[in-house]
Amino acid sequence: MARRTGAKGQRRIEEILDAAEEILVEAGYGGLSMRGVADRLGLRLSHVQYYFDGPDALLEAIFDRSLTRSIEVFETRPKREGIEAMVAFVLEDQLSASNCRMFFELWALAARDDKANAVLARYYARYQSYVESIVASEYPQAKPAQLKRCAVILMSLFEGLSLFRGVEGRIAVSRRELDKDIVKAVRAIVEQS
Repeated sequence: MARRTGAKGQRRIEEILDAAEEILVEAGYGGLSMRGVADRLGLRLSHVQYYFDGPDALLEAIFDRSLTRSIEVFETRPKREGIEAMVAFVLEDQLSASNCRMFFELWALAARDDKANAVLARYYARYQSYVESIVASEYPQAKPAQLKRCAVILMSLFEGLSLFRGVEGRIAVSRRELDKDIVKAVRAIVEQS
């Protein structure tokens, strides 16, 4: 977790996270180091360490910021609300190759590293809670257990889709037609849960 700071410190944290995210996307987790982040920013290592205890804290902050930003962007979009808007937003977000690469790195790392797996688990717990709230807004009669199952199924669909949508050339079908089918599938999943 990043150290609490004032406005100047918060700007520095954002700079550090931007640099760390760039390195993660460009070089993978193996290329991400506190020293590498400091070098990219022209800072001393101690400046980066002042804000982040180590690479695990940095990794967690990268993914926490990513989800926070996604939720903020989704919530500030005009009028469209509910499940279809969420699906459209997720599908649009998956067209960012850098976002997808960042998550591919975390998935690979989480398979071998308990700390990375804990970061991923916290990310998905927060993501699941958000998806549950979107589904609940359209289906207020749904029981909590139904919402949880539905959210996990939807998240699984979205994450699986990112393997194909996040990298150009992996799918040989029209994205527009696929997107329409995905919306129908999500609606069917929600209505059956």
